Amino acid sequence: MNMAGADILIVEDNDLDVQILKRAFAKLDFQPNMLRAKDGVEALELLDCQDATGDLKWPFVILLDLNMPRMNGVEFLEKLRGWGRYRHVPVFVLTTSSYGRDVAEAYRLGANGYVVKPESLSEMHQTLQALIGYWRICLSPSELAPA
Repeated sequence: MNMAGADILIVEDNDLDVQILKRAFAKLDFQPNMLRAKDGVEALELLDCQDATGDLKWPFVILLDLNMPRMNGVEFLEKLRGWGRYRHVPVFVLTTSSYGRDVAEAYRLGANGYVVKPESLSEMHQTLQALIGYWRICLSPSELAPA
């Protein structure tokens, strides 16, 4: 997946966690366009709006927290996977929960990865560096020629 100019949708209600993510990306010299939604409802509205205007560029990735108000990450993931255009968007859960049921449910609903939020900024850098490396070597369906 060529991540040059990629968009990342961050679905996260905690402002501090969003700032940590932005700082970690900047320190890694990885400057994607970042969109942010504070919960699943706002994320679906944002995707619907982006879909109508064509502003969301492919490839893109969603970083998803689980514990949010109105619509949590599990509910969002379930709706997203049933929604035509966004069914195959890579979703990486980035949350504080290491509870086995949350992990299993996220993968059952089609999460592409599940990461417990690191406790320190240096651990966050390492985590994001690994994710960026993974994204850079993966092909996305939008990059493949028709068979």
